[in-house]
Amino acid sequence: MSNNTLCLDYGERYVGVAITDAEGKIALRRATIDQKDKDVWQEVGFLVEQEEVKKVLVGVPVSLSGGETAQTRASLTFLEKLQSVLGDKVAVEGVDEVFSSKEARRRLRAEGGNEGEEHMEAARLMLADYIARGRMARQDI
Repeated sequence: MSNNTLCLDYGERYVGVAITDAEGKIALRRATIDQKDKDVWQEVGFLVEQEEVKKVLVGVPVSLSGGETAQTRASLTFLEKLQSVLGDKVAVEGVDEVFSSKEARRRLRAEGGNEGEEHMEAARLMLADYIARGRMARQDI
């Protein structure tokens, strides 16, 4: 039985995808969906089914002052449509993505990675943070 969680770094053109291992403990880069070449709704639906995903996280950026930006609104619109596309099969929730793209670029440069992996790495960073926060919350109980 799988306990996979998918995390999406939404952008106007590219959507980075990361996924947990079957135990939900490790965040892994999975894919980058180029919306000019592929239907994002179909691709995400396929991944959800193929990987037996139970939850999808969507990165939602906010400004440094905590307010909404144009990207915040675009990400929330994407999240809402994703929820309607996936229906009741999968839980969909937003997660904070502050600095994920900047940190992804830094890490990829440090490891000599490909710039094309930036969106996947941003999604992986958000997912790793989500896992760590969840694990910390469970340990506090």
